[in-house]
Amino acid sequence: MKMSALPKMLRLSLLSLATSAALLAHAEPWTFVVAGDDRTDPGHAPDPTGINTVVFKKLLHAIVATKPRFMLFTGDLVVGQNGLMPVKLAEQFRNWQTLVQAEAPGLLILPVRGNHETKGDADGKLWLQYFKPLLDANKVAYFPGEEGFSYTWSPPDHPEVAVFAVDQYQPDRAHRVNLTQLDQAMQQAQAGKATHLFVFSHEMAFTCASHGDADNLALFPRQRDQFVDLLVSHGCEYFLAGHDHTYDWMLIQHPKWPAGKVLNQIVAGTAGAPFYEDKKYWGDHAGYRLTRQEHLQNTHGFVQVTIDDQAATNQVHCTFVPLVE
Repeated sequence: MKMSALPKMLRLSLLSLATSAALLAHAEPWTFVVAGDDRTDPGHAPDPTGINTVVFKKLLHAIVATKPRFMLFTGDLVVGQNGLMPVKLAEQFRNWQTLVQAEAPGLLILPVRGNHETKGDADGKLWLQYFKPLLDANKVAYFPGEEGFSYTWSPPDHPEVAVFAVDQYQPDRAHRVNLTQLDQAMQQAQAGKATHLFVFSHEMAFTCASHGDADNLALFPRQRDQFVDLLVSHGCEYFLAGHDHTYDWMLIQHPKWPAGKVLNQIVAGTAGAPFYEDKKYWGDHAGYRLTRQEHLQNTHGFVQVTIDDQAATNQVHCTFVPLVE
């Protein structure tokens, strides 16, 4: 029987039930995950795929078991080309895609470049060839002039969340991000009612373990400061990165920010790359107060982000999930 043939009150009741069910599904807590740095170690029995396949396969299985809506991958998918790894970068990219399709079929992945993706592809042409079609299929919105590299995206059924991938390896802007386009993208997302903003990239804003100021956004301190200030000005509370092969949750504060404002920098370069030494929070902090919330050494895993819009407070929860090996 057609809906139009039913009595009016019954039609309204059925529509109300359907609407309530849809709202309930939308209101239930849901998750996405963050991972990065699954490359092999070129100096110690390197995996010929360019990937630490043993660990990364296990990690993908553990991630799929949690049933996330999507995964943000913060770079260093492969080791890249160098004297110790003669395998062509194009083949390494194919290896990564083949592995992911086999071990995590159907998982929506949003990647950003790491420094190792530029080894053998300084201009990014191979990256565009292999990864732009993936991003196109997921209907991301690119930053003008950085198509295939920097973009924003929201889950179709959760417009309250927006993620922003910022590339840090443009030829004229290494170790920096496009602040103008990021600002505009965040304004547009908030105009579209996004309330939870997550920015992700490969390099961190502040050194958290091994990579010093010359090898992350701190190389250009003025632009780095503008970057973190911009995130806070838009109410963004989470900056997600990799690069250091460790897990570290840093709380960033500054007296010039409104009272109580905190930017969480969460680094999880723990998908299989060789672990790094913890040198703690060294380098130039430029007046920012950095507090270590959590830290784990020599532990593979991923970050699980839970969104619970029905909670009165603390609607976002981040948890590091260690890999059982």
